[in-house]
Amino acid sequence: MYFLKNFCKKIFLLIIIYFISRLFFFINNFSSFNITESTSWLTPFLESLRYDLSILLYINSIVLLLVFFPFNLRLKEWYQKLVNIVFLFVNIPFIILNNVDIEFFQYNQKRITSDFVDLLFLGNDTFQILPSYLLTYWPILLLTLFQVYILVKYSDFRPKTVISNFKSFSNSLLTLLLAVLFFIVGARGGLQLKPINTINAGELSNPIFSNLILNSPFTFLHSFKSEKLFLYDYFDKKDLSDNFTTFKHYKLNSSKSYNVVVIIMESLSKEFVGFHNQHNLTPFLDSLSNHSLVFNNTFSNGLRSIEALPAITASIPTLSNTPFISSVYAQNQFNSLPSILNKIGYSTSFFHGGTRGTMGFYGFAKKAGFQKYFGLEEYDNTDDYDGTWGIYDEPFFNFFSQKIKEENKPFFTTFFSLSAHPPYNLPEKYDNVFKDGDLEIHKLISYSDYSLKLFFENIKNEDWFNQTLFIITADHTSPKSVDTIYQNKIGRYSIPMLFYTPDGSLIGEREIITQHIDIMPSVLDFLGYNLPFNSFGQSVFRKKGWTIHHNNNRYCLITENGIINNRDEKYYSFSDWNFKLKKDNSKKDINFLKSFKQEYSSKMINNTLTIKADE
Repeated sequence: MYFLKNFCKKIFLLIIIYFISRLFFFINNFSSFNITESTSWLTPFLESLRYDLSILLYINSIVLLLVFFPFNLRLKEWYQKLVNIVFLFVNIPFIILNNVDIEFFQYNQKRITSDFVDLLFLGNDTFQILPSYLLTYWPILLLTLFQVYILVKYSDFRPKTVISNFKSFSNSLLTLLLAVLFFIVGARGGLQLKPINTINAGELSNPIFSNLILNSPFTFLHSFKSEKLFLYDYFDKKDLSDNFTTFKHYKLNSSKSYNVVVIIMESLSKEFVGFHNQHNLTPFLDSLSNHSLVFNNTFSNGLRSIEALPAITASIPTLSNTPFISSVYAQNQFNSLPSILNKIGYSTSFFHGGTRGTMGFYGFAKKAGFQKYFGLEEYDNTDDYDGTWGIYDEPFFNFFSQKIKEENKPFFTTFFSLSAHPPYNLPEKYDNVFKDGDLEIHKLISYSDYSLKLFFENIKNEDWFNQTLFIITADHTSPKSVDTIYQNKIGRYSIPMLFYTPDGSLIGEREIITQHIDIMPSVLDFLGYNLPFNSFGQSVFRKKGWTIHHNNNRYCLITENGIINNRDEKYYSFSDWNFKLKKDNSKKDINFLKSFKQEYSSKMINNTLTIKADE
C-alpha cells in the first residue's frame, strides 16, 4: 500500500505543477477566452483536473509498473533510485512542453499537437534561434526551472521503513488491484462510456475554455492518432459539384502581360494598418492603399506562416492540425502560381531572408515550381543578420529590388518579410527612429512599413514598374492585439490585402469577404489565363464572399449570411465575431461547408489536386 500512496503523492505533485502552468497560461492568454462578468473561470480549472490526471497516468504508466514489479527488487535502494530517474526522465520533457505553450499558443490559438515536432525539425535553424528565445521568454524559463527543481526535490520513491518481502508480496495483490482501478478510471477521465478526448473539453463548463482546460501533453500525445484526414462522403458527384468545386476555368478573349509581385508581410494584422484603423504604424501602406484596390474584409486561412505560403501561392488551405507543408500530403501534385505561370513564359522566384530550412519554405518553393530561391545563404552578408531568423527587412527588400531588376520579363515573384517576428529585433541604427507603441511589435511594424517604402522608391523608375500587379497582404495576424474587435476567434484572422497597379487600372474599396486562397485564382483571372486549373479559392473579381479556416478540429465558415462553427457533425450559426448571437442555420451554407470538406479530403487523400488539361 505504501508504494501506491507514494505514487499518488508524486502524481499530486505533478498536478500542482500543471496547475501552476495553467495559471500562467491563463494570465498570458487572457484575451483569448472572452471573459465577461457573467463568466465563471473557476469551473474550467476544476474541469482541467481530469485531463491532467488522465495524461499524467498515461505518461507515468511505466513508472507505475516499475513501482509494483518486480516484488524482490523494488525494496532495494538502487532500484528505487532507478525508478526515480525514470520518473524524472519521462515527466520533465512534458513539463517543458506544457510551458512552451504559454507563449506558443498565441501564434496558432490551439494547444500544441504532434505537428510541433515537425515545426521544430522541419528547418535547420531550431538550435540557432533557441538562445534568443530563451532570453526573450526568460520568465517561462525561470518557471520551468522552478518546477523542475520542485519535482527533483520531492520525487524520492525510496520507502522510509523496511518492509519484508512476504508482507510486501501479500499487500501487493490488494494494492495492485487498487492501482489498476485507479489507473483505468483516471486515465479514461472518469466512468463515462468513452475515454475523454480533446473534443470533450468544455462540456462541463463552456467550449470557449477548451484550450484552458486542456494541457499540451494531452493534445500532443492524442494528436498522433489523427494525423490523416477523414474521407467525407456527404454528396454524390453531381450534388457536390453544384455546391462547390475546385475546378476553375476563366474563359477570356485576351490576356494581359503584367508582372506579378506578391509581398507577404510578417504578422501584419489588419488592426495595425492605419487605412483600416486609427493607427499611425503604416504610413506608406496607408498612402499606397489610397491608390489601390483594397479589400476590407480579408482573412487568413491559418495562424502560422507555414500555413500561409501554400494558401497564397497554391490556393491550398490547411484544414487539419498538421500544416500542409509538413503533412503526409505534402508530396501530392498540385497547381500553383509559379507552376502555371512557368508554362506561359514567366520567370518565377521566391525571396525569404531566413535559412533555407526555415519552416520548410525551400522544399515547398521547389515543389511549387519557383525557378529561383533567395534566402539567407544567397544574401551572403551576415552583417545584416538579425541574430535569430534571418536578414532584416530593409536590406533584404533592397536585395529583392536589385534581383528582380535582373529578371526576364514577364516575371512572377513572392517576397516574405520576417522582421516583425518575435523576438522583435530591430537594427541598432533605428532604435530611436520609430516610436514605441502599446505592443512590442508596433515598432517592428513601422520598420517593415518603412522598408516597404524604400523598396518602392528603388523600383518606381524601372521600365517594368507600370506594367506590374503588386499584391500586399499578411501571412497571419500578430498574436497580441490592442483593439477588442480583433480579440476573438474571427478577428484573430483579420488581415489586410490590396491589389496595386501603378497604371491605375485597379482602385477603390471592396467589401466582399476574401482570403488567402483567393489570391491565386484572382491573379490568373486578372492576367486572362484561359486554361482550367484547380483552386480551393475563387477570383475576387467574380465571387460572392466567403472564407474558411480550421483550428483545433473545428471548421469555421464565414459568409455574407454569418458564421458557421462546425465540429464533428454539429453546426452552429452566429451573426457576431464573439459567437454569442446565435441564428438559425443556413442549409445552403452548411451544404457548402460539407461540400468543401468533402472535396478537400478527397483531393488530398486521392492526390487529385491537379487537372489533367493543365498538365
